[in-house]
Amino acid sequence: MNFIQGDIITKQSGDKRTVWLSQRFIMEVCDIADSHFRKNRATYKNSVQKCYHHHNILPDSGKGWRWAKMDAGFYYDLARIPNRSPQNYREFFGDASELVKNYEDFTKGNQSSEFETIFKRHLNNVYRSYLEFYSEANEVQRPALAKACAVIDFILDYKDSYPGTKNKLYKDLEPVLKKLDLQYIPHHHLRLKDKIDELFATESLAIPDIIKLPRAGNSNSTVFTDPLLVSWIIQLRSMPKNYSDEYIIRKVEDMCEMMMKRVPSKSWFKKSILQQPSTKFLTSKRFGSSRKSHVHKSYIPTEGALYAGDCWEMDATRVNITGHSVEIVDETTGKKKKVEKFLMVVAIRDVHSGDILGYSFDHSENRRVYTDAIAMAVKKTGYLPFEIVTDRFPGHNTPEVEELFARMEALGCKIEISHNANDKAGIERFFRTLQQITMPDSDLYYGEGIMSRSLSAFRSPEYIAEIKKQSKKAGFDMYAAVEESTFIIESFRDTLYSKYSRKHSKVKYSPREIHENSEKPHITEVSEATISMLFGLKKEAQISNNGQIATEIYGLKMHYFINQDYHYDIIKNYHLESVVLSYDIEDLTVVYLWEKHGILLKSLCEAEFFEPAKTKGPNKMLQQVGVAKAREKAIEDRKQADYDQMIGEENLMLGKYGKKDIANTADDYYERPMKKVSGSDVQPDNLESDYLNDRNY
Repeated sequence: MNFIQGDIITKQSGDKRTVWLSQRFIMEVCDIADSHFRKNRATYKNSVQKCYHHHNILPDSGKGWRWAKMDAGFYYDLARIPNRSPQNYREFFGDASELVKNYEDFTKGNQSSEFETIFKRHLNNVYRSYLEFYSEANEVQRPALAKACAVIDFILDYKDSYPGTKNKLYKDLEPVLKKLDLQYIPHHHLRLKDKIDELFATESLAIPDIIKLPRAGNSNSTVFTDPLLVSWIIQLRSMPKNYSDEYIIRKVEDMCEMMMKRVPSKSWFKKSILQQPSTKFLTSKRFGSSRKSHVHKSYIPTEGALYAGDCWEMDATRVNITGHSVEIVDETTGKKKKVEKFLMVVAIRDVHSGDILGYSFDHSENRRVYTDAIAMAVKKTGYLPFEIVTDRFPGHNTPEVEELFARMEALGCKIEISHNANDKAGIERFFRTLQQITMPDSDLYYGEGIMSRSLSAFRSPEYIAEIKKQSKKAGFDMYAAVEESTFIIESFRDTLYSKYSRKHSKVKYSPREIHENSEKPHITEVSEATISMLFGLKKEAQISNNGQIATEIYGLKMHYFINQDYHYDIIKNYHLESVVLSYDIEDLTVVYLWEKHGILLKSLCEAEFFEPAKTKGPNKMLQQVGVAKAREKAIEDRKQADYDQMIGEENLMLGKYGKKDIANTADDYYERPMKKVSGSDVQPDNLESDYLNDRNY
């Protein structure tokens, strides 16, 4: 197609693009007379409403040969050019986007001529046969050298048959070579002809002999392969002072002048030494233990836990929501003042499911907030995991925590205290995930940690100042902060992995659901009594009054009775003995009794709360008296039966010190039938009556 300026005009209306072709261009391509267009214009004009007849661009009525008058000429909508047989005018123009692209190339002077097309076809077909001659070049230089050889090959094929003067072929090639920007071959037609003359000057030369890399075989750069120079650079680069490239170059230049050595160029410093992968590898110790050093360190690939409960990770972090006001006493003045505090959270994360099983809040890290988080996790799940991994948190070596961990290990839970953050990398990553997934939903969230480099990590200072002002006005205190933080964590637990994780895009479950549905073959299930032994508050108490315990809890006197039916042996064997009483302050209906066994506790029994009987006033509850008396009688009966069984027949040996009723009972038990004396006329059965009736006696 032979384009001229103004043959194609494109109009954009919203998402729709219309391509308009000039009448001249259509007449040339389709071989249509001018009279044909006059008739079609009148027909199309009658297909639109009369109110549009005066418009330069007629609306689209769906009929063929939609036209418009632009730039003092007639143009026709490419989409409305008819394609009916046998003319098929529309097919002459091909794809609309390709047609527009060819026209744009024409207007920019980029349209390929027939000569350029022939040259490109030859170049693409021939250059691969020259790749084998440049095996020592790199992956970028090798195809460029082969294409330069293909240019010489093209000239040799066409120079004898090309029309025109002897230099016509070289002159026509000059703009094509400049346009394609081919390397390792001269673009000027005279320099290009010199290459051909060089090839024919010696019959033994081949095309690859005249196409070479620039400065190939040049040994001028070997002057800078001095080992001393390299040693200086490597030593300066590996220093923990972490000098910049420019500083190292200046120092080496100064040392070269002092030693009367030739100073290399800056490009040699950087390309030959400083930017080499081997240099970066050997001098990575300059970063020390900083964050950048991790790129150069190896790691050991590991797998996560296979089942829920195999491992829990525990760590603490700051809750990144705005601070709240807390009233404290100034140590110097003794006056109360309000200060801004931020919450710290200790979280327990199940490695397999990623679920947060327990958490606790405070203004600082301490042993109590860690033990509360463990207690919450164990109470909610009802088991101890196979392993808990934590760091050396404040208070990890206190007697209370050591006692707790010893008791947990005695029950089969392994406790690993590590200083290496990689040992609990899962929960470290969880804190950042929490900041990216559910924390931004909170208006009180102020941004990620100060070490974050993300552009969206921090909210603007103006926004932070505004939420501080609003929270202070609303009376935002610690209770509200804990409530907000709890909502953030619980929202994460119910968020499906597929909603935010590209790695787990097909996991349509939340962390809570995965933990609940997972198998737990390696856990240790614990009872309410064991939970109380591990995490309940403890105090010493005495079993007295036939299994009663009277104690005070936070100044309130409480009475507990041991069940006489199930735990009579405990009442008998530990009467008036001191035991350890454990209880949950949130539920005082039941307490548990333990016997000390080193740092461990031996389970005895439980005791139930007994509400004292009300015997005075209008609200009497005398039924409690009956309950207590019935319990007392049952214990006394068992005590007497136990006593009788214990003394047995040995009471008869005490003579006058024994009990008379027991001795009489024994006589009755041991009575034997009387027998007739040899030679007597009195029968044993009539002995008593005959004896009493004998008056001569």
